[in-house]
Amino acid sequence: MSTAVAYHEATKYRPATLGEHPGLDWARQPVPFKRYDCLDPIELGAYLPIAPNPFTDGEVGAEAASDATGLALISRWLFFTHGVTATIAAQPRPLHLRAAPSAGGLYPTELYLVAHQAERIADGLYGYDPQRHRLIPLWPGAEAHAAVVEAGYGSAALTGSDLCLIATGVFERSRWRYRERGYRRVLLDTGHVLGNAALAGHALGRRVHVTSAFCDELLERLLRIDPAASAEDEPSDEGALAIASLLRPGASDRPHWTALPSTTGSKDAAPPLANAVHRAGRLPAQRPRPSPPAEAEPNALGGDPLRDAEPELAALAGDPLATILTRRSTRRYRRDTITRAQLAEVLLVAEDPAVAGCGPASALDRGRLSTFVAVAGVDGIASGVHSLTPGSLTLRPVRRLDDATARNACRFLCLGQDLGGDAAAVVVHTADLGAAVAAMGDRAYRTLHLDAGILGQRLNLAALALGLGASGIGGFFDEQVTDLLGLPRKHAIVYVTTLGIPA
Repeated sequence: MSTAVAYHEATKYRPATLGEHPGLDWARQPVPFKRYDCLDPIELGAYLPIAPNPFTDGEVGAEAASDATGLALISRWLFFTHGVTATIAAQPRPLHLRAAPSAGGLYPTELYLVAHQAERIADGLYGYDPQRHRLIPLWPGAEAHAAVVEAGYGSAALTGSDLCLIATGVFERSRWRYRERGYRRVLLDTGHVLGNAALAGHALGRRVHVTSAFCDELLERLLRIDPAASAEDEPSDEGALAIASLLRPGASDRPHWTALPSTTGSKDAAPPLANAVHRAGRLPAQRPRPSPPAEAEPNALGGDPLRDAEPELAALAGDPLATILTRRSTRRYRRDTITRAQLAEVLLVAEDPAVAGCGPASALDRGRLSTFVAVAGVDGIASGVHSLTPGSLTLRPVRRLDDATARNACRFLCLGQDLGGDAAAVVVHTADLGAAVAAMGDRAYRTLHLDAGILGQRLNLAALALGLGASGIGGFFDEQVTDLLGLPRKHAIVYVTTLGIPA
């Protein structure tokens, strides 16, 4: 059994064992930021076109009206990717809400910026301080960009980029609450951040290339982090997960990769499993041979083609930055219905954002994920479970259920949460984990969850732009979800997103 499969099996939620969590040690709750001390930070707050501006005592200066170039571009890209968009008074410390959602408000994703021949900023590596919206110089010079290019196997998308974001996961932040399953949450949360990075970059007039194809050791050496150096029985602190590079508009015909396979057949399944699965998915210094892409799912015969309801331009394309700024996960739904056209638009933005005017579909290895929709309250679509063919955006019935049965099933599967039972539709991303690992090695576990997080964030923002509610759910009874979908229990349930009418 591969490490990824062993980890996934060990971290499934089951009805009989769900209550075994020993409880939270609130005195040890991790701080959701890195603490940077710096005499000469690069202040970015003045470049934000928002009022009131929390970083300038409410003032909106001339910098905020400037074009999205130089520091203005950097400020806005970082802020709308993972900045602090609201602060709530709480004990023992204020709760800083971010542009991207995070399970339990733990925010395990850290961002680093690499600049290379960019406007108004010196070449080098910078840490992002979201709490004060500033950059902290960490390592000056062109060597930082050269190190990223080397780690990324000379990918043209990295070579030709003047600005790159490196996303890492600080594992203890999620492990504190979710224990071993926290690694799943780190990956999903980082996917949310990457989804924002792509949408915000497009809105700012750039193209964003997202990749998980890099040598971990080389990239983590640049960042001065090294989870592989931890003792095998000690938790890793931080690991590199993805790179988002900012490019000029236009396609690249030079070599670039979004996902590459790790060594297949890993059996390093000793506890702690989260450490083991991250370690097993590391890529070497020499670029692995790319695996063939997953075959596209055939068009569903006799299904419901939702593309006939697609809009010329999705609501999200009108002002995606405003949607990101005001986004909040829905906490309660009114048990009501949404329309077929609304569901179609939300799914379209998630699967084919370019057609919806929201920029290219950033993804790592999308073809290895499957999508199902459990319908409980959509006018014009029968209640029950449907599979979704992403290319044609066709729904094919898998299991017919009446409204009440569908709602009860979704509520139970989402650990008894009303968010599942009151939602009008529940989108489920799944994967044949064994097949994915056979093709991509244990690295597949990362890419599957990062991709699901990217898709989940587009679902979330598309729903909110239409006035609907959305909430991603990473806690569910894994095997009972596969049973409902008619899948073998060896398939992985990767992510669940609920959609409905906010209460």
